[in-house]
Amino acid sequence: MIFYRNASDKCPIEEFVENLPSEDAKEVVATIAALRELGNKARLPLADYLEDGIYELRARRFKKQFRILYTFAGRQTILLLTGFVKKTKSVPAQTIKKAKALREDYFKRVKGGKNG
Repeated sequence: MIFYRNASDKCPIEEFVENLPSEDAKEVVATIAALRELGNKARLPLADYLEDGIYELRARRFKKQFRILYTFAGRQTILLLTGFVKKTKSVPAQTIKKAKALREDYFKRVKGGKNG
């Protein structure tokens, strides 16, 4: 599992988790750990495919819903991209667009433009 970092070494997932209340952060971290264990075998209700190689990891605590968007860097390696608190029925298109841009940046900088 890889946590995306931008050219300035900032990690959107770390920033997202650090800004959550402690108990919410624990739930999100536990959900990330479950994804790490299941890998590409993760399915609903834990994870779901959104579009164009972008997946969502789902965490919930009481009525709050948290999402981590991720992709695969190869067949087995999960690349965590960005996280947010879900407030609408569907994942906002702008958030998916952001995840795609982060994925593109990762593959350009780290993998020399190769997806996997």
